[in-house]
Amino acid sequence: MPQISHAYAVGRVRSLEKNLLSKQTLERMLSAPNAQEAARTLSEAGWGDAQNVQEVDVLAQNHMRNACALVRECTPETDITDCFLLKFDILNLKTLVKARLMGQKEPVLSPNGTLNEDKLRHAVAEGKYSDLPEEYQETMAKIEQRVAVEADPLYIDAQLDKLLYRLIATRLSRAKHVPEEIYAYFSAKADSVNLLIALRAHEMGKSADFARDLYVEGGEIPAGQLARVVEDPGKVLSVVERMPYAPWVKRGMERYEHGEGLAPLEKQFDDYEIGLIRPGRYQVTSILPLIGYLLARERETAAVRLIVTAKSVNASEAALEARLRELYA
Repeated sequence: MPQISHAYAVGRVRSLEKNLLSKQTLERMLSAPNAQEAARTLSEAGWGDAQNVQEVDVLAQNHMRNACALVRECTPETDITDCFLLKFDILNLKTLVKARLMGQKEPVLSPNGTLNEDKLRHAVAEGKYSDLPEEYQETMAKIEQRVAVEADPLYIDAQLDKLLYRLIATRLSRAKHVPEEIYAYFSAKADSVNLLIALRAHEMGKSADFARDLYVEGGEIPAGQLARVVEDPGKVLSVVERMPYAPWVKRGMERYEHGEGLAPLEKQFDDYEIGLIRPGRYQVTSILPLIGYLLARERETAAVRLIVTAKSVNASEAALEARLRELYA
């Protein structure tokens, strides 16, 4: 059952933070000549034995599963911490619907969400969602109506992404003590999603109206301003010039304009967002240290997977650097 004490939650994560991967460990992994040596470095850091990409992936999944379980176990504010776990439910629904349309059976699901995986499997298999929370039912009904006519992965993703941000807004609205950093985090997250949608729409030769149907709620950039980006990506900096994350966007767009795609911009937004949470790690009467620990585990597991996979295919250091996010620690 959730604890009622922030101090209890903070105490739990304090005792575990010493096991977070250090920047030095990641640097050793980056300098390793191959995936096997990178995996050995990870084992020496206490993650467990791994010899190849698949075994590292299992270790990463276990670390993330343990972190999410800890959050669910000791959070004093479920509505807030759920905001960071709901994306796993949404990912599971995307996976299940697309797998059903493609005739795939028993796709792998994340155990890290708020909804029971077996319940999700049954609901999607039957195309009936009355056993899911009411807030999911309308969206899933719309998706079922659409896929009955056309298997449209973009529509599935867009509708479920929109649902995710509505779910987050609902939980934040009913939470009692939401730190401003959490509001800022999800506002920036929504803006990043929408900016990336606008840029991708431009690359696809789509209209501003096409992009507007895909935007999520909760951001600060108006749809009219995003329409300028769809028409001309060069307008991005003027659109975000008054936003606190503008310097991060500038760095990402410089790489974009040099032909490096959208990955550097995504990385810059992610680094800005974790920077909002990091200063609260030493508070003792706040939910922020628990959130920070979860994001730290998420960030390091993503980094480990990226490095070992890149080593296995001899990816360039430049390609790695464009995608490797800042650590929380």
